[in-house]
Amino acid sequence: MTQEQCERAVKALQEQGFQAAHIQGAPDDHGVWVGVWENELQECHEFRIHDDEISWWGFKSTSK
Repeated sequence: MTQEQCERAVKALQEQGFQAAHIQGAPDDHGVWVGVWENELQECHEFRIHDDEISWWGFKSTSK
């Protein structure tokens, strides 16, 4: 994934109310992390979404 693809996906996720952030683990390792709040447990779970999901959300951002 490229930085641009990840930033577009983050924008689309944030527009839908998700807590999302672009991360860079290494110079060529770009990704997107999403935080999900669990009301019953009163805690946040964070996870990295897959490249296919980043592509889908990035496309959703540019298709408006």
